Amino acid sequence: MPAIALGKRSRRAVDIEIAETPSKRTRRQTRSSHLNDENADPQAATIEDNAGGSDTLITHEITEDFFPSTPSKRARQLNDGKKDFKLVTPSTPRFRDALSRVPVTPRHRVMSSGRVSKRQTPQTPFTPAAIQTVYHHARQLFSRSADPGQLIGRDDERRHLTEYLQRCKSSTPSGCIYVSGPPGTGKSAMVNEVSEALAQSTSIKKAYVNCMSIKSSRDLYETLLEQVSDPSDFPEGDAATILQKLLMPRKKSTSVYLVILDEIDHILTLDLESLYKVFEWSMQKTSRLMLVGIANALDLTDRFLPRLKSRNLKPELLPFLPYSATQIKAIITSRLKSLVTEGSQLPFIHPAAIELCSRKVSSQTGDLRKAFEICRRAIDLVEMETKQKHEAEIKEKILLSTPSRRPLGERANLSSPSREGPEKDVSSMLALSLKTLTIENAPRVSIAHLSKITAAAFSNGTNQRLKTLNLQQKAALCSLTALERRAKASQDLFASKSPSKTRTAAPTVKLLYETYSLLCTRDSVLHPLSGSEFREVIGSLETLSLVSEVDGKTGSLAMLQTPSKRAKRGGLAVGVGLVDERRVASCVGERELGQAIEGLGADILKSILSGEALD
Repeated sequence: MPAIALGKRSRRAVDIEIAETPSKRTRRQTRSSHLNDENADPQAATIEDNAGGSDTLITHEITEDFFPSTPSKRARQLNDGKKDFKLVTPSTPRFRDALSRVPVTPRHRVMSSGRVSKRQTPQTPFTPAAIQTVYHHARQLFSRSADPGQLIGRDDERRHLTEYLQRCKSSTPSGCIYVSGPPGTGKSAMVNEVSEALAQSTSIKKAYVNCMSIKSSRDLYETLLEQVSDPSDFPEGDAATILQKLLMPRKKSTSVYLVILDEIDHILTLDLESLYKVFEWSMQKTSRLMLVGIANALDLTDRFLPRLKSRNLKPELLPFLPYSATQIKAIITSRLKSLVTEGSQLPFIHPAAIELCSRKVSSQTGDLRKAFEICRRAIDLVEMETKQKHEAEIKEKILLSTPSRRPLGERANLSSPSREGPEKDVSSMLALSLKTLTIENAPRVSIAHLSKITAAAFSNGTNQRLKTLNLQQKAALCSLTALERRAKASQDLFASKSPSKTRTAAPTVKLLYETYSLLCTRDSVLHPLSGSEFREVIGSLETLSLVSEVDGKTGSLAMLQTPSKRAKRGGLAVGVGLVDERRVASCVGERELGQAIEGLGADILKSILSGEALD
């Protein structure tokens, strides 16, 4: 009974916590638990204190002094060391951090219920690298950033420009030369080539300014001052005055300044007075300035700088004519020959294709840059066809080598590398196949390739011809289209009756002029032309193949005839009456004409094309 009473003796919560702390064990035991030493004292125990999360463990030996036997001693010791005692906190986290470890992707796809599980997240596609072929070298030859090298076919212009720049070595180096010519004729390239050679042999100060980057006359003076000298050497002030004192010194000077102004016609839109000043500075006797002006207009000095001519200050003129077919052919051939040794076959472009390109460009514009663009596009076309041919051969080869039946099996995950080595895909095999091409065996541009490119480059389609028409020409064409639409509607209305043999939908020039006048005077939308002016408009439309003459009996297009045959038939073009009796038909569809109506007067032309006044 006394034992039961002692067993039921109540204890305080603090005593229970202190007594049970050494005997408690966490649910998850760490691997760093102490080994059970059989030589250790069983009456003694230790408590490891890891408070604060530190790596150093503090060990407390549990003895009788640590836990007194009587409750009074335990309470007294607890009150005395209440401040020094720290409760033991378990170091193992209560919850596991899901993001503490990097998830691992399985090497192979998981088999579930006899089927291969598919990948839930899509794969990141690789950016296909551009396969660089041997045609890259030829393409670089005709790019705009390519080094022009020694210019071919400009010997006379080079000699004239060199003689002019040799004045820099004389005692009076002043002067001005104006280089003119169409775009793409080598003006800037020739001037830069000759001036660079002169600047390396002499001590002249050269300044090159592209006037397209100039925004005002002050900007022009400041740019020239920065290039010919150090602006810090001069006091602050007007840049034009400082530049004038520098280029036209009162004292004797040995400095020579070469200024090249490219695209000087742009300055005309900003300030004409600044261009006058620069030209006048260069042609004074005491000037140390040599000016080279470059522009496209042939008569710029006569039209925009008449004050120079009145003061007997006329610059020298050096015109650059468009390239001929022989010059273009020589330039393209010399660039292609730079890729191979002497005596080898001309690579990448067939000589007949070069001849066709040179003749096409020289007959149109004579622009060398246009010829280079055609060659570059033709090379791209051949490269694309070569890639397609090699790719088709590779696919056919893979198709023939693939068995008709393949055993089903587990496919390796595409994101992990294969142990047997990566399989060769079409792109890698295509890259290896294209690497076998060399400058000697690469397919060349033929006449067929170049014909496609030139047809697209110099095409003069219907839309382009319609855009070149003026308002009266478009009004005449719209009147003809509206009249033809009304005549066709009336024919469909009386289709049951047998049409007369002489009846046709093509109107005469006289009827067309009456219709044109009626549509233009309705609501006073447009002042009509006179009869003679209208006949000239019809003739111009016929020249552009937008209007064609029609046979009056059958309504079909008339055959082209020589002047002798026309004279035998009485001459359709002789006399006003005969011209008015001609029948004409439009060669342009109504839809194309409607799309070409835009810009100024579009509403007027649309009202004429609708033909509401004819109803």
